[in-house]
Amino acid sequence: MRAHAEVAVVWTASLASALLAFGFSIALARTLDAAAFGTFMTVFAVSRLAAPVAQGGVSEMWLQAFGRYGRAASAWIVPGLGAMASTAGLAVLGMTGWAMAFAPSGDAGELAIVMAVAVALGAPADNAIAEPMLRGRFVRVAMWQLAPYLVRMAAVGVAAWVLWRSDGTRAVGGPLVIALVVGTAITSVIGMRWILRLRRDPPVDDAPTHEPITGVPGAGAALARSFPFALQGLAYLAVLQVGTIALGSAGLVEDAGAFSVAMNIVTAMHLLPSAVFSRVFAPRYFLWGNSDPARLARTAPRVLAWVMAASVVASIAAWFVLPWAIPLVFGEAQQAAVAPARTLALAFPVWCLAAGLAAHHTTPTEVRWRTLCWVGLAAITIGGCILQAPTAGLDGVVQAIIAGQVAFAILTLIGQLVFVGPRWRSAS
Repeated sequence: MRAHAEVAVVWTASLASALLAFGFSIALARTLDAAAFGTFMTVFAVSRLAAPVAQGGVSEMWLQAFGRYGRAASAWIVPGLGAMASTAGLAVLGMTGWAMAFAPSGDAGELAIVMAVAVALGAPADNAIAEPMLRGRFVRVAMWQLAPYLVRMAAVGVAAWVLWRSDGTRAVGGPLVIALVVGTAITSVIGMRWILRLRRDPPVDDAPTHEPITGVPGAGAALARSFPFALQGLAYLAVLQVGTIALGSAGLVEDAGAFSVAMNIVTAMHLLPSAVFSRVFAPRYFLWGNSDPARLARTAPRVLAWVMAASVVASIAAWFVLPWAIPLVFGEAQQAAVAPARTLALAFPVWCLAAGLAAHHTTPTEVRWRTLCWVGLAAITIGGCILQAPTAGLDGVVQAIIAGQVAFAILTLIGQLVFVGPRWRSAS
């Protein structure tokens, strides 16, 4: 399958996932009563924060390991599973601690403890996507992206069935969470089979040479190597959520709602660079960056140029479409979301540039710099939103988001000039 077709398949699956996530919220709101819906969504939000902790960045660590060591990287599969067990346990402890200390009600605490099991079970399923990515089977990558959203919709179906059987009693949060746990367990079993197959039958690549493995990998080493990738995922999640939280905490609830709508649109736009750099080209970039940098130097600039061109077109289209699309989709009450959404859409090419340059950072030294870039993005965005929300409101938060993205782009450009560029030139 050619690269443009692979991108189209993965991007379509990402878009379908976003639509299913939106449909999940709508179906849930229509199935549960107001109190049960609020309780479940609170717990669900906490679980979404815990999920990248449980995943632990292990799949990205495997991608990097196979890029560096070739088939010999199968020795990192079992240590990666050990690291994943540690991070999943940490996520369970975190959710249990939240349930005991911060849950708004007893029902929320009980649901959180059960949901923690689903978060832990989801870690193998999340990390298993490395297997089809390494083998270049992107139809399977696309289908696997849809799997957790299909599980959620199936769980809503179970809740609706319980509602029908219970003569209209709409507090069915318990069966909903149990259905999520069961569905996640099924995907976890499939994911573990894929992971073990990756160890038993590692993929073949076309790199001219690979770095030899020195020593016997252990879970501690795998945890150390996967930690930067986990930190990057947490930083991105924080950047998406902090503006809404800061505005809500400042008492500007209407602004928080408008900003949330704007960020939903921006997140949907982020599906394009995510599909390109995180799914389709990530295994190739790790392979070429570690074992064939000359090939990466030839290919990556062309990929980035195409993404930048698409991002400019998308940004201009969003500027003209959003003034009528937002009221149409979200209702006239969300007219206030138009201005921040248009401003953030104009900054979309900056995000694509930063995401593309960050993807070029593939060696251990470069990954450390990439992690620093993500931490810098999160620090500037979080700090700016906290400082700006009480005084400048919605406009201030938008400015903080854009400042973080510009800083992210500058930091990744520095990494390109200092680390990546010299390696590319010496390999050419």
